[in-house]
Amino acid sequence: MKRVVLFALLMFFSISLFSQERTALEISNAAIEKKNPIDAIKYIQAEVERVEIPAEKRALYAFLGNLQEMTALYGDARDSYAKAAAIAANDVEGMPKKSNERLVIDAVRCALCSGEGELALHYLNSAVRNSKSMEIQAEVRLYEQWAVLINAENADEIEEPLSILEAYLNISSMKSVRQSILLTLWYVSGEKKFAETLVNDYPSSMEAAVVTGKAFVMPSPFWYFVPRKKNSEIVSASTKKSNAPSETVSAVHDETVQTGNSIATDSQTEKPLKQQLGLFRDETNAKNFAARVRQKGFECKIQSETRSSGTTYYIVTVDENSDGTIGLQLKDAGFECYPLY
Repeated sequence: MKRVVLFALLMFFSISLFSQERTALEISNAAIEKKNPIDAIKYIQAEVERVEIPAEKRALYAFLGNLQEMTALYGDARDSYAKAAAIAANDVEGMPKKSNERLVIDAVRCALCSGEGELALHYLNSAVRNSKSMEIQAEVRLYEQWAVLINAENADEIEEPLSILEAYLNISSMKSVRQSILLTLWYVSGEKKFAETLVNDYPSSMEAAVVTGKAFVMPSPFWYFVPRKKNSEIVSASTKKSNAPSETVSAVHDETVQTGNSIATDSQTEKPLKQQLGLFRDETNAKNFAARVRQKGFECKIQSETRSSGTTYYIVTVDENSDGTIGLQLKDAGFECYPLY
């Protein structure tokens, strides 16, 4: 009789402990309350190890990957998405719904943003290549060419992927990624026709805003590792003018063209000297932006640079600290930045 009672008590406590396991929704909500994204990420990384229910673990890894990607921790985000995709489970209530195929695509995107073309191709050669989703298939084809561009070592090796991407523009099944294709073709080739098509066909898109200088692309995405053609006209690629002033110019519009070598250099393993926060055509806008940065407690500088076109740009930078953490501090304060070596 005592054994029966003891067994019953053990079963009761086991059920109680299992029922008290925190859900992905509870953990993610608690993470959002943290004072900054880095603390939220560390919190989830600790909690996810305690989660036993596959669906909850999958949802939490997917959420963690999204948070890491938004914080530009692309390698960590890639791993989190891959872990989520490897778990065979359904979505959970209250959390974003994502198929395992979509999670693989997320992992591929982060691998590309880290400049890992071979790893991206490895992920693409999984079951996702046989997806029945037209949108997934379109992204697979696009990302495959992005991976080839990353792996290119000189301008000659970008000709084939550019030809394939241009052919994709006229294929109906690639319509969902057409804006991304046009932006890629414009950035790598420097040909104005692609920028003009973007502005004419997708005037309200972020891609159109990039080529007209109204928005900027952060330096982490894949094209910063890609060789570009000589004599590319990168700035003011669109002939269509806008009455709205353009305050910031992305590094995407940098007129310095890489030839012969990939943009991915040894500087990636060196300690950065400073972080660039913005690049402006108008000196007053640069000074106003610098004032905002100083209000947040950072010592910033403005340096001018005249490009080959004759245009002078004003660059706002903050010197890197001895710990190499100034970039994370700037992002925590709400400023996007990228390292200068």
